[in-house]
Amino acid sequence: MRWNYETDIKYDEIDVNLIKDNKYLFKNLVIASFIEITSDVYDMNLSKFYEGDEETVNWLNNTWEKEEIQHGASLKKYINTVWPEFDWDKHYKIFRTNYLPFCKVEYLEPTRAKEMIARMVVETGTSTLYKAIAAYAKDLNEPVLVDLALKISKDEVYHFEMFEKVFKKYKDEEKLSKTDIIKILYDRLKEINNEDVKIAFDAVNDDNENYEKFLETTKQFAKKYYPYKMATKMFMRPLGLHSMVENAIASTISPAFRILGIG
Repeated sequence: MRWNYETDIKYDEIDVNLIKDNKYLFKNLVIASFIEITSDVYDMNLSKFYEGDEETVNWLNNTWEKEEIQHGASLKKYINTVWPEFDWDKHYKIFRTNYLPFCKVEYLEPTRAKEMIARMVVETGTSTLYKAIAAYAKDLNEPVLVDLALKISKDEVYHFEMFEKVFKKYKDEEKLSKTDIIKILYDRLKEINNEDVKIAFDAVNDDNENYEKFLETTKQFAKKYYPYKMATKMFMRPLGLHSMVENAIASTISPAFRILGIG
């Protein structure tokens, strides 16, 4: 791993009083920590799905899973530092119990190339989310979270690139057309506010905040901090467009995403 959350993050330098009352930040970080630390289940499913592809399975088991779990552990330590009264383990148990029925091999895409498109979309979402959190933390004058979020974002970009490599391995074999790829991308775009986020929100939501209100707050957060152009370019990568075309389309589409609050 490129960094170690126990030695490379300066948790003792967090200005707790600065962010203690920030409920939106708190819920965002808890939701992210729950999903990240459950990567052992994701890894088990993906390892079964790619059984026989030793290179991919080894990378999933020895790199991807370990780094994803570290993301969850680092966020958990941050949460426990700022909000020690929150019983993370109790709420995580609720999340895991409710989420596991939705995390099964049969819910993956039907082919290996298509599943890699789905993974690339997920990594697009996570890498850009942490970039947005870093920008937000910078506005809050909280450098420890800036550092942590940027470290996680860089990991997620690396994971995206590795999933892209596996996608290219299977794309020609499966004879995927651009129409096939667009369909997967479109289906994934519709799932931006997906089930795992809702389950995590419900597990942490002690103050009975309405989920739709939380999503509306997220849209406003996204409009200000979300890196739309980066997200759009990454989202289109499976199409294999020329970089000039990709940049032109990204410049056209990303403002529309900003207006819609997609992020």
